[in-house]
Amino acid sequence: MSKNQKEKQLGLIELIAIALGGMVGGGIFSILGVSVERIGNATPIAILIGGVLATFAAYSYIKLAQLYKDEGATYSFYKKSFPDSHFASSAIGWLITFGYISTLALYAFTFASYFCRLLPFEDNFWINRLVAGIIILIFAVIN
Repeated sequence: MSKNQKEKQLGLIELIAIALGGMVGGGIFSILGVSVERIGNATPIAILIGGVLATFAAYSYIKLAQLYKDEGATYSFYKKSFPDSHFASSAIGWLITFGYISTLALYAFTFASYFCRLLPFEDNFWINRLVAGIIILIFAVIN
């Protein structure tokens, strides 16, 4: 980056777009079908409860960001709140990593299922897993 270029900060609009993109991608395209299949007519109630919990989480993150003057996330806020708790901080870091990996696997599995429905071998267990693995590989290469 040259001296004349300024580093662009993410503003409120960009952050809202990222959050909504994650919610729509994860909530509607991958979880909605599974929810309807499992709990049927109670799906709107489950989505409402999830929305309320997400609102509480967002409020907590806003307050922590204001308190610490930091735009960090779970690990960063925990580390600043409990600086002498090294084991718990490490455990939280690994749990967050596991959560991200699980979410990526869920998205890959869901989109592989959608893609394989277009193909003549949609019910093939191994083809479905192979496509999911390729999707994960694509995400790994992009990142």
